[in-house]
Amino acid sequence: MNTPQNIIVATDFSENANRAVEQAAALAQAWHAQLALLHVFNDSVWASLKAVYDWPGWANAEDPAKLAQSRLKELAARIGKEYAVPVAAHLLNGRASQQIGQFVAAQPAGLLVIGEHGENWVRDTVLGGTALKVLEAAKIPVLLVRGGHRGLYRQILIATDFSASATRAARLALDLFPAAQHHLLHAYVVPFEASMRMGGAQDEDIRHYREKEYEQAMLKLEAFAVDCDIHAAAGFSKLALYGYPASVLFEQAQGMQADLVAIGKHGGGAFEEKLLGSVTQNVLYHAGCDVLLSA
Repeated sequence: MNTPQNIIVATDFSENANRAVEQAAALAQAWHAQLALLHVFNDSVWASLKAVYDWPGWANAEDPAKLAQSRLKELAARIGKEYAVPVAAHLLNGRASQQIGQFVAAQPAGLLVIGEHGENWVRDTVLGGTALKVLEAAKIPVLLVRGGHRGLYRQILIATDFSASATRAARLALDLFPAAQHHLLHAYVVPFEASMRMGGAQDEDIRHYREKEYEQAMLKLEAFAVDCDIHAAAGFSKLALYGYPASVLFEQAQGMQADLVAIGKHGGGAFEEKLLGSVTQNVLYHAGCDVLLSA
Protein backbone atom coordinates (compact mmCIF):
# COMPACT_ATOMS: atom_id res chain seq x y z
CA MET A 1 0.00 0.00 0.00
CA ASN A 2 1.21 3.50 -0.85
CA THR A 3 0.48 6.53 1.32
CA PRO A 4 -3.01 7.97 0.71
CA GLN A 5 -3.26 10.51 -2.06
CA ASN A 6 -6.71 11.63 -0.93
CA ILE A 7 -7.59 12.32 2.72
CA ILE A 8 -11.03 13.15 4.10
CA VAL A 9 -11.33 15.11 7.34
CA ALA A 10 -14.64 15.90 9.01
CA THR A 11 -15.16 19.01 11.12
CA ASP A 12 -17.91 20.69 13.11
CA PHE A 13 -15.60 23.68 13.80
CA SER A 14 -15.07 22.69 17.43
CA GLU A 15 -11.63 22.86 19.05
CA ASN A 16 -11.08 19.11 18.90
CA ALA A 17 -12.27 18.93 15.32
CA ASN A 18 -9.81 21.69 14.47
CA ARG A 19 -6.97 19.53 15.80
CA ALA A 20 -8.09 16.76 13.49
CA VAL A 21 -8.10 19.18 10.55
CA GLU A 22 -4.59 20.40 11.36
CA GLN A 23 -3.26 16.84 11.66
CA ALA A 24 -4.97 15.77 8.44
CA ALA A 25 -3.40 18.77 6.68
CA ALA A 26 0.04 17.96 8.11
CA LEU A 27 -0.23 14.39 6.83
CA ALA A 28 -1.46 15.59 3.45
CA GLN A 29 1.57 17.87 3.28
CA ALA A 30 3.97 15.05 4.19
CA TRP A 31 2.39 12.65 1.69
CA HIS A 32 1.73 15.24 -1.05
CA ALA A 33 -1.93 14.31 -0.85
CA GLN A 34 -5.18 16.16 -1.52
CA LEU A 35 -7.48 17.06 1.35
CA ALA A 36 -11.28 16.93 1.35
CA LEU A 37 -12.67 19.09 4.15
CA LEU A 38 -16.16 17.96 5.12
CA HIS A 39 -18.83 19.62 7.25
CA VAL A 40 -22.33 18.24 7.73
CA PHE A 41 -25.01 20.82 8.44
CA ASN A 42 -28.21 19.56 10.00
CA ASP A 43 -31.04 22.03 9.49
CA SER A 44 -33.38 19.97 11.68
CA VAL A 45 -31.10 20.68 14.65
CA TRP A 46 -31.47 24.41 14.09
CA ALA A 47 -35.22 24.05 13.74
CA SER A 48 -35.29 22.24 17.07
CA LEU A 49 -33.20 24.96 18.72
CA LYS A 50 -35.58 27.62 17.54
CA ALA A 51 -38.51 25.61 18.87
CA VAL A 52 -36.89 25.07 22.27
CA TYR A 53 -35.35 28.49 22.86
CA ASP A 54 -37.61 31.49 22.41
CA TRP A 55 -34.76 33.90 21.65
CA PRO A 56 -35.76 37.26 20.12
CA GLY A 57 -32.56 37.35 18.09
CA TRP A 58 -33.56 34.43 15.89
CA ALA A 59 -35.38 36.75 13.48
CA ASN A 60 -32.23 38.76 12.78
CA ALA A 61 -29.73 35.92 13.05
CA GLU A 62 -27.65 35.07 10.01
CA ASP A 63 -28.73 32.03 8.03
CA PRO A 64 -26.82 29.20 9.79
CA ALA A 65 -26.35 27.23 6.55
CA LYS A 66 -24.72 30.23 4.87
CA LEU A 67 -22.62 30.83 7.98
CA ALA A 68 -21.42 27.22 7.93
CA GLN A 69 -20.58 27.51 4.23
CA SER A 70 -18.62 30.69 4.88
CA ARG A 71 -16.67 29.20 7.79
CA LEU A 72 -15.90 26.09 5.77
CA LYS A 73 -14.55 28.13 2.85
CA GLU A 74 -12.43 30.26 5.16
CA LEU A 75 -11.02 27.20 6.89
CA ALA A 76 -10.25 25.50 3.57
CA ALA A 77 -8.49 28.62 2.29
CA ARG A 78 -6.38 28.95 5.45
CA ILE A 79 -5.41 25.28 5.55
CA GLY A 80 -4.54 25.27 1.87
CA LYS A 81 -2.31 28.31 2.25
CA GLU A 82 -0.58 27.29 5.50
CA TYR A 83 0.15 23.71 4.48
CA ALA A 84 0.48 24.23 0.72
CA VAL A 85 -1.94 21.40 -0.05
CA PRO A 86 -4.96 21.32 -2.36
CA VAL A 87 -8.14 21.51 -0.26
CA ALA A 88 -11.71 20.92 -1.44
CA ALA A 89 -14.56 22.04 0.84
CA HIS A 90 -17.77 19.99 0.98
CA LEU A 91 -20.92 21.07 2.81
CA LEU A 92 -23.56 18.36 3.23
CA ASN A 93 -26.96 18.42 4.87
CA GLY A 94 -28.49 15.76 7.08
CA ARG A 95 -27.43 13.39 9.84
CA ALA A 96 -23.67 13.62 10.18
CA SER A 97 -22.89 9.95 10.62
CA GLN A 98 -25.03 8.98 7.62
CA GLN A 99 -23.71 11.73 5.38
CA ILE A 100 -20.07 11.05 6.31
CA GLY A 101 -20.52 7.35 5.62
CA GLN A 102 -22.05 8.00 2.20
CA PHE A 103 -19.41 10.57 1.31
CA VAL A 104 -16.54 8.26 2.27
CA ALA A 105 -18.06 5.39 0.29
CA ALA A 106 -18.32 7.56 -2.83
CA GLN A 107 -14.78 8.97 -2.73
CA PRO A 108 -11.45 7.38 -3.78
CA ALA A 109 -9.92 8.36 -0.44
CA GLY A 110 -7.29 6.43 1.52
CA LEU A 111 -7.87 7.83 5.01
CA LEU A 112 -10.70 9.35 7.05
CA VAL A 113 -9.65 11.68 9.89
CA ILE A 114 -12.01 12.61 12.72
CA GLY A 115 -11.71 14.41 16.05
CA GLU A 116 -12.38 12.95 19.48
CA HIS A 117 -15.25 15.15 20.62
CA GLY A 118 -17.21 17.87 18.99
CA GLU A 119 -19.98 20.17 20.04
CA ASN A 120 -22.59 17.75 18.79
CA TRP A 121 -22.16 14.94 16.27
CA VAL A 122 -18.67 13.77 17.17
CA ARG A 123 -19.49 13.40 20.84
CA ASP A 124 -22.90 11.92 20.23
CA THR A 125 -22.20 9.70 17.25
CA VAL A 126 -18.54 9.17 16.44
CA LEU A 127 -17.95 7.59 19.82
CA GLY A 128 -21.53 6.43 20.11
CA GLY A 129 -23.43 3.55 18.60
CA THR A 130 -24.39 5.21 15.31
CA ALA A 131 -20.87 6.22 14.36
CA LEU A 132 -19.38 2.95 15.50
CA LYS A 133 -21.49 1.49 12.70
CA VAL A 134 -20.02 4.10 10.33
CA LEU A 135 -16.49 3.19 11.38
CA GLU A 136 -17.35 -0.48 11.08
CA ALA A 137 -18.67 0.01 7.56
CA ALA A 138 -15.83 2.25 6.38
CA LYS A 139 -13.71 0.53 3.77
CA ILE A 140 -10.77 2.84 4.41
CA PRO A 141 -8.58 3.36 7.50
CA VAL A 142 -9.79 5.85 10.10
CA LEU A 143 -7.54 8.10 12.18
CA LEU A 144 -9.05 9.33 15.45
CA VAL A 145 -7.15 12.45 16.54
CA ARG A 146 -7.18 12.74 20.29
CA GLY A 147 -3.97 14.55 21.25
CA GLY A 148 -2.06 17.52 19.95
CA HIS A 149 0.42 15.58 17.80
CA ARG A 150 1.16 17.17 14.44
CA GLY A 151 2.71 15.43 11.46
CA LEU A 152 4.14 11.92 11.04
CA TYR A 153 4.01 9.63 14.06
CA ARG A 154 7.23 8.37 15.68
CA GLN A 155 6.21 5.98 18.47
CA ILE A 156 3.52 3.53 17.38
CA LEU A 157 2.04 0.83 19.58
CA ILE A 158 0.41 -1.95 17.54
CA ALA A 159 -2.09 -4.11 19.39
CA THR A 160 -2.21 -7.69 18.18
CA ASP A 161 -4.17 -10.84 18.95
CA PHE A 162 -2.60 -12.53 15.90
CA SER A 163 -5.81 -12.17 13.90
CA ALA A 164 -6.02 -11.11 10.25
CA SER A 165 -7.38 -7.76 11.44
CA ALA A 166 -4.30 -7.22 13.60
CA THR A 167 -2.07 -8.08 10.65
CA ARG A 168 -3.81 -5.42 8.56
CA ALA A 169 -3.34 -2.87 11.34
CA ALA A 170 0.38 -3.63 11.61
CA ARG A 171 0.93 -3.46 7.87
CA LEU A 172 -0.99 -0.21 7.69
CA ALA A 173 1.17 1.37 10.41
CA LEU A 174 4.31 0.23 8.57
CA ASP A 175 3.09 1.53 5.22
CA LEU A 176 2.00 4.93 6.46
CA PHE A 177 4.80 5.59 8.94
CA PRO A 178 7.85 3.51 7.93
CA ALA A 179 10.31 5.73 9.83
CA ALA A 180 8.51 5.30 13.18
CA GLN A 181 9.45 2.93 15.97
CA HIS A 182 6.90 0.12 15.88
CA HIS A 183 6.08 -1.82 19.03
CA LEU A 184 4.06 -5.03 18.78
CA LEU A 185 2.03 -5.70 21.91
CA HIS A 186 0.16 -8.87 22.84
CA ALA A 187 -1.63 -9.24 26.15
CA TYR A 188 -2.12 -12.77 27.44
CA VAL A 189 -3.80 -14.48 30.37
CA VAL A 190 -3.91 -18.01 31.75
CA PRO A 191 -7.30 -19.45 30.73
CA PHE A 192 -9.48 -20.34 33.71
CA GLU A 193 -6.84 -19.18 36.19
CA ALA A 194 -9.44 -18.31 38.82
CA SER A 195 -11.06 -21.74 38.48
CA MET A 196 -7.65 -23.37 38.81
CA ARG A 197 -7.05 -21.54 42.07
CA MET A 198 -10.45 -22.61 43.35
CA GLY A 199 -9.50 -26.16 42.45
CA GLY A 200 -6.39 -25.99 44.60
CA ALA A 201 -3.68 -24.75 42.24
CA GLN A 202 -0.85 -23.00 44.09
CA ASP A 203 1.02 -19.82 43.15
CA GLU A 204 3.89 -21.91 41.82
CA ASP A 205 1.51 -23.81 39.54
CA ILE A 206 -0.02 -20.61 38.24
CA ARG A 207 3.43 -19.09 37.70
CA HIS A 208 4.42 -22.14 35.65
CA TYR A 209 1.38 -21.78 33.39
CA ARG A 210 1.98 -18.04 33.00
CA GLU A 211 5.54 -18.75 31.88
CA LYS A 212 4.23 -21.25 29.34
CA GLU A 213 1.74 -18.70 28.02
CA TYR A 214 4.50 -16.10 27.78
CA GLU A 215 6.77 -18.41 25.81
CA GLN A 216 3.95 -19.24 23.40
CA ALA A 217 3.07 -15.57 23.04
CA MET A 218 6.66 -14.62 22.18
CA LEU A 219 6.88 -17.35 19.55
CA LYS A 220 3.65 -16.12 18.01
CA LEU A 221 4.89 -12.53 18.09
CA GLU A 222 8.03 -13.51 16.18
CA ALA A 223 5.96 -15.30 13.54
CA PHE A 224 3.44 -12.44 13.42
CA ALA A 225 6.22 -9.89 12.79
CA VAL A 226 7.61 -11.94 9.90
CA ASP A 227 4.13 -12.37 8.45
CA CYS A 228 3.53 -8.62 8.58
CA ASP A 229 6.80 -7.73 6.86
CA ILE A 230 9.78 -10.06 6.71
CA HIS A 231 12.13 -7.16 6.02
CA ALA A 232 10.88 -5.03 8.93
CA ALA A 233 10.41 -7.90 11.40
CA ALA A 234 13.79 -7.47 13.09
CA GLY A 235 13.05 -3.81 13.74
CA PHE A 236 9.85 -4.47 15.65
CA SER A 237 9.88 -4.17 19.42
CA LYS A 238 7.93 -7.19 20.68
CA LEU A 239 6.08 -7.19 23.99
CA ALA A 240 4.10 -10.05 25.51
CA LEU A 241 2.58 -8.89 28.78
CA TYR A 242 0.27 -10.56 31.26
CA GLY A 243 -3.10 -8.90 31.74
CA TYR A 244 -6.27 -7.87 29.99
CA PRO A 245 -5.70 -6.27 26.55
CA ALA A 246 -7.17 -2.80 27.04
CA SER A 247 -5.53 -2.25 30.45
CA VAL A 248 -2.15 -3.49 29.26
CA LEU A 249 -2.35 -1.38 26.12
CA PHE A 250 -3.22 1.82 27.98
CA GLU A 251 -0.42 1.31 30.48
CA GLN A 252 2.17 0.64 27.79
CA ALA A 253 1.03 3.51 25.59
CA GLN A 254 1.44 5.90 28.48
CA GLY A 255 4.73 4.40 29.65
CA MET A 256 6.43 4.58 26.27
CA GLN A 257 4.77 7.88 25.38
CA ALA A 258 3.29 6.46 22.21
CA ASP A 259 1.76 9.05 19.92
CA LEU A 260 -0.32 6.51 18.02
CA VAL A 261 -2.07 3.21 18.76
CA ALA A 262 -2.81 1.03 15.72
CA ILE A 263 -5.54 -1.56 16.10
CA GLY A 264 -7.85 -3.65 13.94
CA LYS A 265 -11.62 -3.54 13.99
CA HIS A 266 -12.00 -7.10 15.21
CA GLY A 267 -10.09 -9.65 17.14
CA GLY A 268 -10.22 -13.34 16.46
CA GLY A 269 -11.74 -16.20 18.34
CA ALA A 270 -15.17 -17.57 19.16
CA PHE A 271 -16.08 -14.62 21.37
CA GLU A 272 -15.55 -11.94 18.71
CA GLU A 273 -18.15 -9.24 19.24
CA LYS A 274 -20.29 -7.37 16.77
CA LEU A 275 -19.32 -3.93 15.56
CA LEU A 276 -15.77 -2.98 16.49
CA GLY A 277 -15.18 -5.44 19.31
CA SER A 278 -14.92 -4.56 23.00
CA VAL A 279 -11.15 -3.94 23.06
CA THR A 280 -11.24 -1.69 20.00
CA GLN A 281 -14.17 0.28 21.42
CA ASN A 282 -12.26 0.64 24.69
CA VAL A 283 -9.25 2.01 22.83
CA LEU A 284 -11.38 4.45 20.83
CA TYR A 285 -12.93 5.76 24.02
CA HIS A 286 -10.00 5.82 26.40
CA ALA A 287 -6.59 5.76 24.71
CA GLY A 288 -4.58 8.84 25.63
CA CYS A 289 -3.16 9.28 22.14
CA ASP A 290 -4.32 9.16 18.53
CA VAL A 291 -5.78 5.89 17.26
CA LEU A 292 -5.40 4.37 13.79
CA LEU A 293 -8.17 1.94 12.90
CA SER A 294 -7.42 -0.35 9.96
CA ALA A 295 -10.02 -1.05 7.29
